[in-house]
Amino acid sequence: MIPIELNKVLDGIVELDNSLLGKQVLGISMNSKDISPGFVFVAINGTKFNGNDFIDEALLKGAICVISDSKNREQSSKVIQVKNAREALGKIAANFYDHPEHKIKLIGVTGTNGKTSTTLILKSILESYGKKVLQVGTLGIIPNIVNNDFGLTTPNSIDIFKILNAAVQKEYDFAILEVSSHALSQNRVDNLRFDFAGFTNLTLDHLDYHGTIQKYFNDKKKLFGLIKDNGSSLILSDSTYGKDICNEYDNTNTISLANKDADFYCVDFNLNHNGTTAIFNFKGTSIEVTSKLVGKYNLENVILAATVAFEAGVDIESIKEGIASCKFIPGRYEFISNKGPAIIISDYGHTPDAYTNVLQSIKDVYHDKNIKVLFGAGGNRDKSKRAEMANAIENFAVQCYLAPDNPRFENIDDINHEVVKGFSKNIYQLFNDREKGLIAALADLTSNDILIIFGKGNEEYQEISGKKLHYSDRKIIEEFYEN
Repeated sequence: MIPIELNKVLDGIVELDNSLLGKQVLGISMNSKDISPGFVFVAINGTKFNGNDFIDEALLKGAICVISDSKNREQSSKVIQVKNAREALGKIAANFYDHPEHKIKLIGVTGTNGKTSTTLILKSILESYGKKVLQVGTLGIIPNIVNNDFGLTTPNSIDIFKILNAAVQKEYDFAILEVSSHALSQNRVDNLRFDFAGFTNLTLDHLDYHGTIQKYFNDKKKLFGLIKDNGSSLILSDSTYGKDICNEYDNTNTISLANKDADFYCVDFNLNHNGTTAIFNFKGTSIEVTSKLVGKYNLENVILAATVAFEAGVDIESIKEGIASCKFIPGRYEFISNKGPAIIISDYGHTPDAYTNVLQSIKDVYHDKNIKVLFGAGGNRDKSKRAEMANAIENFAVQCYLAPDNPRFENIDDINHEVVKGFSKNIYQLFNDREKGLIAALADLTSNDILIIFGKGNEEYQEISGKKLHYSDRKIIEEFYEN
């Protein structure tokens, strides 16, 4: 980065002390470990660490100044107090990277489930239209133009603007962001203005952070207040949550699989194990599409992606081609090639609603198969959904294998105990080792079975006691059938 004057970096935030005028900024960070001479340190009070505890360290390492909202810290020429450090961070990052958000088309997608699938389908459509597209979300940055793994669905404010700046430099036309409820709650995207935004759904999740489903929804809704005046929001409106967003915000368009009064709706569709065919009506325009993606829930992702593209001016043929070209979503309803007798499917789903969507799709397509499920609840996450996960699965499965997902810092036996409360039938086996649970499931399979493995998707690790340990469901399956 070329050095930028401090007064430009802090423009719209604070009036500078004379002693700081003319200072040149080489970087910004919210991590004191990254501070070096010429940096601005923004002290954030986070869930694990309080940045205000590291102010002296940052100054000793050469920080030009510190931005803080702590009332316990005496203000000085180098420690500048603001009302909200998180809000200030976004403004500082936007200023430092010279507002790349104004130089690229921005699309944001939020919801509990379906964000990754919708954004991948949309990326495929826009690329079929000849556009250069960047995707930021659960799968990382695609393509990874900054060579970083930020480890968050929606990166922090500094990283978002760093990514967008790189995209502008490389002449990308669109950036598609999965926008998480955490990011909206923590002001990470406050300084972005989106050309288009989409809403998938809202179901039980993340109450460990938000507290209540209403607070979770309130944070999700914030995205639709960040739309440009000439932009628009595309809302799957068959749920009460979708309807509420449409009633509360301007420039919203309704999408439905059932309601023909919606702005965008599905006239007819057919689902089978090879994929989906459907006819859409988009504001009077008829579109026949074919997708390799399986299940009604994926049809919702397809129609949402298609409507965003339609609103962005993409022609019908490119929409159809882009949908057809997106043949699978990594880690979502993925068929695992194996030498065994049964069909094996891997899915990243980790909520009761995601389980129901996938299992209902399997049941609709494979009427004569026995459904078996391996799943587990994550540690140090929303405990309210654990029993509901078991309850959702037993509506479809003949046998369950309850094994660790990412236990993190929790005792796996305690996690399993809470999940088991949701079973009303004795159709489960308990394991405190995921590999042992998966091997037991594989050993039980016959040609009449389908095994669905939930939770890990394409992840190749487990988080246990603060460490990321190598682990791969796929590798275990491969080795099991080689022996």
